[in-house]
Amino acid sequence: MTRPSLIRNRRRGSILQQGTSLVQAARFLGVDQSTLYMALQRGQIPTTRRNGRTVVSQGALMDYRARTRPLL
Repeated sequence: MTRPSLIRNRRRGSILQQGTSLVQAARFLGVDQSTLYMALQRGQIPTTRRNGRTVVSQGALMDYRARTRPLL
């Protein structure tokens, strides 16, 4: 009986590796959630749906951060 629960836990772990929640994405970028949502609406950051949740890939966050970070 423990085997199905282990599989579910593995699936949850893989989902976290494949995408970041919008709350975590806003924290990572150091912006308010409303700023993140505006960038998502403009299509500046691509998202995907996983198990009914909207997630952002780490690569997409890194690309957005590189594009919007001011040059020194």
